[in-house]
Amino acid sequence: MSLEKPNFNPESFSQEQQEQNEPIKSEKEIAWEQKLSVVNEITDRLGMGVDEKIKESVAAFLIHEFTTSGSCEGHMTEEGKERHGLPYPWIGVYAPEPEGWKESQEKKREWTIENLQQQKKMMGFLEEFYKERETPFDARLTFDGIGAFGGFRVQSFGAEMWSILTPEEREQKLELYQKEMGDFTNFLKDKHFSKE
Repeated sequence: MSLEKPNFNPESFSQEQQEQNEPIKSEKEIAWEQKLSVVNEITDRLGMGVDEKIKESVAAFLIHEFTTSGSCEGHMTEEGKERHGLPYPWIGVYAPEPEGWKESQEKKREWTIENLQQQKKMMGFLEEFYKERETPFDARLTFDGIGAFGGFRVQSFGAEMWSILTPEEREQKLELYQKEMGDFTNFLKDKHFSKE
């Protein structure tokens, strides 16, 4: 190497030297990347993956041990096209059905309890999230029950009123509701990375 023209091309370093220069990831960073990797592999019965704008939210739910059962980033209906998903962001939380639940009242009860425990845990997170947060009431995240055994969907309070909104209002609400889900996602991520 010339002293006048030193070679700082990273390709000239050995693989070992490059690895030594890379920062070491914490267990929490590794866990987060693993959850994102899991989310990238999820597909629905049509073979479609998780919507791009809700992937981090699903990963944040998973990192806090919620059993997600579906999600949507929210989609506006385009003229002449069939709507894909719902017009607002949501994430479903529903524990997997236990084997033999149809024949067992005890398994149904345990399944319901598992889902209700997740609801209780989510209520704690939402209570903390909204403790000092100013946001339009309809944008606040809440639960919508799904299924018969305590499953629920986290979505904005005003989501169910979508059908009575004008197209302009729908666009504004979609943006507002996506921001609210994104802010809650950041809150959950911060909790994950700040935990001792």
